[in-house]
Formats: sequence, C-alpha cells, structure tokens
Amino acid sequence: MMRKLIQLVFFAVVCAAWCFPQSSTDVSGQNAAPPNTSIDCSDPFQASSPQCMATQTGSAGGAQTQSSPSFDRVPQLRTPLGGYDNQTPPLRPNPSEVPHPQSSFPNTEFEQMVADSAGRTLPLFGQSLFDQPPTTFAPMDYLQVPDDYIIGPGDGLQIRIWGQLEADLRVTVDRSGQIYIPRVGQISVAGVHYGQLEERLKTEVSKIFRNFNLTANVGRLRAIQVLVVGNARYPGTYTISSLSTLVNAIFASGGPTPQGSLRHIQVRRDGATITDFDFYDLVIKGDKSKDVRLQPGDVLYIPPVGALAAISGSVNTPAIYELKGTSTLNDLIEIAGGLSSLADTGKITIERVTEHQARETLEFQYDDTSRGQPLQDGDIVRVLSIVPSFQDTVTLRGNVANPGRYAWKSGMRIRDLIPTPESLLTRRYWLDRAVIGNGSATEYPVRAGIKVLCLPSGQQYGTSTQSPAPANSGTTALPGGQASGNPSNGLPNGLPNGLPSRPEASGVTYVPCDPGEQQPSEQAASNSTSYTPLGNQQRAGSSETMSTTQRTGRNVTSDLRHHAPEINWEYAIIQRVNPTDLSSKLLWFSPRKAILEHEENSNLELQPGDIVTIFSQRDIGLPEDDRARYIVIEGEVARPGVYKLEKNETLHSILQRAGGLTPNSYIYGSQLLRESARIEQQNSLDQLVNTMEVQVRQSALSIAASVSGGDAQGLAQLQEGIISQLRSVRATGRVALPVKPSDKSLGDFPNMLMEDNDRLIVPHTPSTVSVVGNVYNPGSFIYDSHTNSGAYLEMAGKGKPQSDLGHAFVLRANGVVVAANSVNGLFTGSKFQRLRLYPGDEIVVPYKLPTGNFTRGLRDWSQIASQLAITAAALAVVVP
Repeated sequence: MMRKLIQLVFFAVVCAAWCFPQSSTDVSGQNAAPPNTSIDCSDPFQASSPQCMATQTGSAGGAQTQSSPSFDRVPQLRTPLGGYDNQTPPLRPNPSEVPHPQSSFPNTEFEQMVADSAGRTLPLFGQSLFDQPPTTFAPMDYLQVPDDYIIGPGDGLQIRIWGQLEADLRVTVDRSGQIYIPRVGQISVAGVHYGQLEERLKTEVSKIFRNFNLTANVGRLRAIQVLVVGNARYPGTYTISSLSTLVNAIFASGGPTPQGSLRHIQVRRDGATITDFDFYDLVIKGDKSKDVRLQPGDVLYIPPVGALAAISGSVNTPAIYELKGTSTLNDLIEIAGGLSSLADTGKITIERVTEHQARETLEFQYDDTSRGQPLQDGDIVRVLSIVPSFQDTVTLRGNVANPGRYAWKSGMRIRDLIPTPESLLTRRYWLDRAVIGNGSATEYPVRAGIKVLCLPSGQQYGTSTQSPAPANSGTTALPGGQASGNPSNGLPNGLPNGLPSRPEASGVTYVPCDPGEQQPSEQAASNSTSYTPLGNQQRAGSSETMSTTQRTGRNVTSDLRHHAPEINWEYAIIQRVNPTDLSSKLLWFSPRKAILEHEENSNLELQPGDIVTIFSQRDIGLPEDDRARYIVIEGEVARPGVYKLEKNETLHSILQRAGGLTPNSYIYGSQLLRESARIEQQNSLDQLVNTMEVQVRQSALSIAASVSGGDAQGLAQLQEGIISQLRSVRATGRVALPVKPSDKSLGDFPNMLMEDNDRLIVPHTPSTVSVVGNVYNPGSFIYDSHTNSGAYLEMAGKGKPQSDLGHAFVLRANGVVVAANSVNGLFTGSKFQRLRLYPGDEIVVPYKLPTGNFTRGLRDWSQIASQLAITAAALAVVVP
C-alpha cells in the first residue's frame, strides 16, 4: 500500500513540473505579437501598437543621426535604397474580386412574377455589372494625383532638392501628419493639397537654406478604411486606396444585392450625408458628378430597393428597373433605351397590382397622353411589336431567277411579274453553267500532297535491284493486287522498296540519288508527311473529280440534265387568301400560255398578298412524254451519243437517228440497260438474299445439333461469307432482247418504246467464248461453230472437286440463261454438254455449298465400323 502511495505522489509532482513552465510560456507569449503576424501601421486601429511606435522612433532617430555634415561642402542627404520607411504590405483582394456568374433564375417574388408574365427571366438593371467586376475599376498606385488631393498620414513623398542643398528623399507622412527633412526638421504636411505641397516645403526649407530648387511628388498613396453597410453583397470594412471614390467602393464591395437600391447610395461622414448617388445616372447617362472621393472612416450605406417596374417587349433594354420619385411611362421607356424599331406604338399594356389584392391590365396607345401615365410599384409594362405583314405586296417564289416580294399595283398581271422566259432561269442554273468553264481546265495540273523519295542511281522506275522472280514462282494473284507467295523482301515484284506501279497514282515523285544520300530520318519523314504547295491547297481533291472530257456514258445524261433548264411549263399556282373569311384557294395557270404564247386568258390578274409559285420538273412528277428524257447509244452505230427522246419514240427510230448500224455490229450481243429494270432487279435480289440468310440460319441450328462445334462454326462462317458476297452484288438493269445470232439488220431489233435513262450498247462481233467459275483454267477460248459446251468445259479442265456441274449454266450473249438442270433429264440425258454456243456466250460453273451431310454420314459409318470391329475382337477371344 505504501509503495502505491509513493508512486502516486511522484506522478503528481512530475505533472505539476511539466504544466508550470508551459503556462508561464503562454502568459509571456500573450504580451508579444506572434512572429508571423504582419502589422499594417497605416491601419488606424494598429497605429498605436508597440511595433509601429518603435518603427516611427527608429526612423526619426536614424534620420537625425545622419545630420552632421560640415559646411565646407554641399550636404548629400539620401534615404536607403529600397523604398519608403513604414512600408505597408500589399492589400488583400476584396471578396467581390471573385467572379460570381449571373444566375438565370429569379431571386425575388417580383422577378418570378415578371418571368411568368413575360415568358422569360428579365434581369435587374445594373446587377450584371457586379457579377464579374472589371479590374480597371480598381485605382492604381501610379495614376496621376490630382491637385485637390489632400496629403495625409501614410502617404509616401518623393522630395528632390538641388542647389545649396542636395537631397533625394523618400519619406512617409507619420501619424502626426509630419515628415522629417534632415537639417530642416519636422514639417507638417497633413491637410495640404497636393497642388500646394511644393510651395509649403519651399517655405519651410527657405527658413534655413537659400539658392535651392525643390520638387515634391506623391510616390506611394496611403490606404484608407471605409465601412460598407446596408444591402451590400459583401458588407464590412474595406481597406482601399486614398484615391478611391464612391464608385470604386461600390465595386469593391460587390455592389448591392437584389434587395438593395442602386438609386440612393449614400456616403455618410461624421454623421452627415455627403452625397446621395444614383447609379443609373452613371450607367445610362455617364454622369459622375455626384461621385465623391472617400476619406478614412466614411460609411457607405446602401438602403433597401425602392419601387420596381418591369418593361418587356420591343424596347432596347428590357429589364426590371427601380423607380425614383414619381416616374412616368415615358421615364421608364427612356431608361430602357427607348422603343425598338419594330415597336407598335398603337398598343401598350400595363399589368398592375391594385391595393395588394388583385391584378389588372391597362391598355392604351403610346401618345402624348399616355407618356405621362404614372407608374406604380409592381407594374409590368409590355410593348408589343408590329405584325410582320406586308401591305400591297405580291410574292414570287420557286423556280425563278429573282424570288422575293414585289410591290403590287392596280391591274397587275402575271406577265408584269414575270415579263420574259429568262426570268424562270434560276441563279443556280447560271452558276452551274459558269462552273463549266471556270478556267482551271486550262491550267497546268499540280498534284497536291506530292512526296519526293530517293531512287538509287543506275536504277529505273519499275525495276528491282534483286533478280526478277521467275514466272512460276508459286505466287497466286489475289484481289487488290496482292500476292499469296512470300517474296524475300516482302515487297511487290519488280518494284524497289515497294514503289507503286504508277507514280501518278500514288502521288510520289522519285529523284535519282545515291543510296547513302537519304538518311533514315528523311525516309521516315517522307513516308509519313507530305507537302502541299500553299497556292494549291484548294486543289488537293481535284484528282478525285472527273473532268468534263472524262465523262462516261453512265453519267453523261445526268450531266446534261443538270445543265438544262427543267421548267414545268404546264402548271403554276397562285395562292390567294380571301380577306373576308380568310379562306385560302389555289388558282392554276399555264406558264407556257401566259409567258410564251401571250394568251390573255392565262395572264391572270394579281391581288395584294398573292403568292405565285413556279415549279420545276423535279418538284412535281410529270407524265413521261412531258419530261426531258435522254437515251445513250454506244458501240457499233454510225453516230453514238446522247439523244433526247421524243414523244412515243421507239428503238428503231432512235437507231435511225443514230445513223444505223456499222458492218461490224453484233446484234445478238446488244445490251439494253434500263433504270426502272435495275431498281426492280435490285429489290428482287435483296429479297432473295434476305430469304437465303433466314434459311442458312435455320439450317445452321439443325446442323449444330448433329455436328461437332468446330465443324459447325466453320460451316457457318462459310455460309455467312457467301451471304455477304451476295449482298455486295449490284443489279445491272439489263433487259434481254429477243434477237437471234443470225440477225444483222436494224429491223431485227424489237420495235419497243424507249424510256428515260435507257442505255443501248451494240458491240462488235466477238471471236471468243468464256468459261468462268470453279474450273481449273477459267478464261476465253476461240469460238468454233462445231465446238459444243462440253468441249469448252474440257478445255477449261472441267470442274474442281468443289464445283457444282449439276447447276452450271450458259449466259447467252443476248442475256438469256440456259441452266443445266433445266435441259438435262431422264430421257434427254446430259444435253447441257451438247449445247451449241455462239460468240460472246459464257459458261458459268458455280461453287458447291457444303452442308455437312457427307461428313456426318462418314463419321456415323466410322463409328458403326469401329463398334463391329470391337465386337469381332471380343468374339475372337471368347470363341476358340
């Protein structure tokens, strides 16, 4: 027990010894300022601190100790380099300097009511200036000091004296309003205007010295403290420059809140109101006459907002404004920037709250009487805009050169609005014609993005430094010009370093050079970047467009149609509104009769407000005979070209206009390509592919149940590949012509009606028959009238193991198909092998689509055979 008591006493003594020094340190520390706390001696509340008093005493004593020069030379008086004594730290940023984005939502009940009435949120006028105050409103220390500036404690002065006395001093006005000049003493400058400062100093210095000059400037401005109270966004005490005015302080405090007034901002000094500032005068009129320079201890008071009225509609600055005194409607419109150019002065409405109980609407014209209409708190003024209607106007639109509105005159008719047929040629028509001869076709073509690469000396383009590969090198041609072999350099045969076969197609220019001239970095740069001349950047894609001399027969008809006027001469309308019941009706007329033939019955009279619409042939589908139709004749005719179809024109008529057939024409191989047939064929082909895709997926499900996973997956991928290839097939629109191989004259063609965009190709008489598909040697073979289809198949090596000879077919030169399964039969035998062919015919041997039946059957029979073998072995063991 005694041992525990001794331990407890020892622990209490140790705790007391540790706590006593700590408390002594705390007490002594209260009498000294924290080492890291900066003291602002220009702050009136900190001026009496020991640190500031010690600084003032040390500065004065230090200055006095310098004053003992001999009179046998001019005294040199200078302050230490580095600035003024009693330097104050830089001012900390005010809270208003932080950006505050403007809210898009109402802040008060009145703002919400205005938003509901106007349909959008209207801002409080003037509040946007304080959402992100510009830094230019903050006064700078190096601005010119005005003559009426009053010198006070904290100001830094620059004094230069030369003559009998030379001095370059930088001093600060102390708390007592004095400065110290060596050998002169203390001089009181507080309360002296800056314009009188030099005269005051000269007077004091002249009491001791003669024959000298003196200049004095304010080097550093003192800081003052003002108090911002009331409905300020950030009320409190602010330390600002002594040059600051009321406006500077307003921005420094963030401005009034939405509940604060902008029209009655007061500055109070010593209990009296110095000024009552209206911020609207500054913002609207630029009037700053009531702005005053602030003094230390001034109080800025922002009272609550006064009466508010909103104005919306056709005014230059719709917003919510604070009213001042007895304001009228004209006063509100003036501070809102006046009426806009589209304001309707015949109707202005005011929504008013009556006796804080209900709302009413006033409506009147904006005239001399209504301008003096007094406004009340809570009024919402709405200025309507004019109705965008045109009086005595007719409108022309559609396929015309100058669409727009035209003045209506009494007795005005269609030909007055459209005087000539050229008025129906659109500006796009003339622009397209102008592009035909734009001048670029006569300029030397400069390819954009040309690369310059090194070609080793002694080597020509298209040759290789390596030995040429043998003809039968084991490489097989693949789509895209690739090779299935493995060349030693991995590059196309016959090309150095992978050079393309045609330099003009690759955009690469090769220059002769030694192999070591081009560095690897240059080679990499030339392969990765290209240079386009600055003057030819717009032609970078010109190589992708066809010139006018490279048009093919396929798009020449569309090109002609693009540059031809396609005006609907048979139908145009006038849209007219009845002014009595506002019903609308359409009046049609024929532009051909009204404009071309000058028929008076079609030259309708126009009324104010009519809308005349001219259509093109693309706007409304016309009968085939009324459209601009074109047909292309190519091949073995006397005059191949593009011909415009006449009404009910036939194939015989077109061929006669083309000059007839040449002696080498092959009528049996003629191709008639028709756009309408192509669309039908493509639709049928798409339906077939969709049906096959469904069947393939259904069969894949049944196959997957009986085949191993790897076999089923491979079979599915093969079938999907075939479907993808079928989807890429595009229909040609060929129409099979009922002609015979022996036909030679123009009359052997069917006398059929031709359609728009038809294309007839009459080839010369060929001398070959083609065999394509899954055969060993596909190609073309010399035509022999005594050789049948079987013999041509023998020449091509017959079919491969994957070929489907049972579904082979012959594509006749006239477009007719003869299939093997349609001619072969039980009684006819293999008639397909004995078919007679004609020049231009083509034998097609398709691939056989694997179904997996043989593989499944072979696996099943293998399993049966293995089971039988196991059974036989077991019996051999059991039975001796």
